[in-house]
Amino acid sequence: MKRKFKLAGLLFLGLILFVTCKEETPLPTASFTYSVTGNTVTFYAQVTNDSKYEWDFGDGSFINTIPSPVHAFSSYGVDYNVSLTIIGPGGSTTITNKVTIPSKTKIQLLTGGLAGSTSSKKWRLSSSAPSFLITAATANFTPVVQNYPGSILGAVGLAAVYTDEFVFKGDGTLTINPKGGGIFAGYVYCLANGIPSVPNKDAAGAGLAYAKPFVTPPGATFKLNEGISFVISTTLDGKTAANVTYPGVTTISFTKGGFLGILDFKSECIVQQLSDTKMTAVCFVSTVYPGLIGTPNMALTLTFEVAP
Repeated sequence: MKRKFKLAGLLFLGLILFVTCKEETPLPTASFTYSVTGNTVTFYAQVTNDSKYEWDFGDGSFINTIPSPVHAFSSYGVDYNVSLTIIGPGGSTTITNKVTIPSKTKIQLLTGGLAGSTSSKKWRLSSSAPSFLITAATANFTPVVQNYPGSILGAVGLAAVYTDEFVFKGDGTLTINPKGGGIFAGYVYCLANGIPSVPNKDAAGAGLAYAKPFVTPPGATFKLNEGISFVISTTLDGKTAANVTYPGVTTISFTKGGFLGILDFKSECIVQQLSDTKMTAVCFVSTVYPGLIGTPNMALTLTFEVAP
């Protein structure tokens, strides 16, 4: 009997010690911070009593088990619920925080990457755009001179325009690839500078041409200017110049022979719309000759698409 009581006492004491040890092993604690660069997030965990990490990024990707992971999310402008579960000797703890991936910046939309990166994106004039708009170079781009279908250049002998590429790189460099052997240009610009060109077949057109051959400008650069007041000297009659201000616009300015869309006296253009796959820009053209050479009187609203 004494032996039974002794055995029972030992079992009871062992149970007490087990429960006591269990109670003395605390649950893990967990929190995390993060930093965002584009769509890539670096996570930093602050935990105690841990033995295993489980990160659920809330985007359907696999569970990550390293303490400080780096994760690239697929979408921009989206909130993700990210959970960190810490498992330790005392149990598990889960914490969930909202992580916001910001929308793409204009430089990301234009170049496919962050400023200063090696990412690049190729753009070309779209032949499937709904319109090819020619207006006066006034503050509100009126009156409208012509509103052609987007494919009009093919109908006037300038189809090669749609093949030429403008490659914008995150480090601010620009490469122009004359896939058609030349480049879209203003006819007056070509005349004034002695550049051989193929003029459009529309005698009543706005002085558009295809400069051929065209040599890619070495070392061309660009700068994206957001929310600026853009001032340009224009003329409507070819004799009198006047400054026109476009407040609060985004422009692309160029150096070392760079331009977008059309080669003319003014290479800085206004960007009206910019998305992952489409860009609408207003480029200035001089169609008056002789006159105030270098002073535009027309504005072309051109639609660009991403080239494959």
